Amino acid sequence: PDILGGVLRHGNRAAFLLRYLLAATLTPNFGVYSGYELRENEPASDTNEEYLYSEKYEAKDRDWDRPDSLAPFMTKLNGIRRAHPALQQLREIHFHHVDNPQVIAYTKGSRASGDLVLVIVNLDPVHTQEATVHLDLHAVGLPEWEPYRAHDELTGESYEWQGGANYVRFEPALDRVGHVLDLSA
Repeated sequence: PDILGGVLRHGNRAAFLLRYLLAATLTPNFGVYSGYELRENEPASDTNEEYLYSEKYEAKDRDWDRPDSLAPFMTKLNGIRRAHPALQQLREIHFHHVDNPQVIAYTKGSRASGDLVLVIVNLDPVHTQEATVHLDLHAVGLPEWEPYRAHDELTGESYEWQGGANYVRFEPALDRVGHVLDLSA
C-alpha cells in the first residue's frame, strides 16, 4: 500500500522485518510498496499518511544492494512460503496462547496434511521479549507426551520441544523478530 502509518511511520529496521513476517505468513496474497526493502518511511507531512517521495508522482532510482536492505530477508521468507503449502492458504490457521501480549503465535496447516508451520512474532520492534507459547497440541495434531522437532526456517536452527508450553526469546536489535518453525517432521 502507499499509506505510511502506524509502526512504520518512524519505525526501525525491526519494525519493517516484523511487519513483513506477519504479512508473508498470515495471508497467501500480499504486496509491498516499492522502497519497503530499503525502509523508506519519510511522511509527506506530520499529518499526512502518504510517503514524501511517492512513486505515484515520480520515478526513483534505488540502490537495492545496500548493506541495510531487507531484500535478503524478504527473499528468504518468499522461499519459505514457496516451500510450505500451509503458508499459501487461509485454511487451518490456529492462534495459540502466549503469556506475553507483545508476542503472537499461530500455526498454519496440520501434521495430518503433511505441512505444519508455527509462526511466533515479537510485536515490539524495540525491546527484547521473552514468552512461553502454549500450543494447542490437539488442534494441530502434535503428540502430547512425545518430543517433536521445531526447525526454524529463518535461521536453520532446530529445537527439540515437548508438550504444549515452550519458551521463546526475541531480540529485535539483532534482527531476531520471530520464528517460522517447521513442525511437520
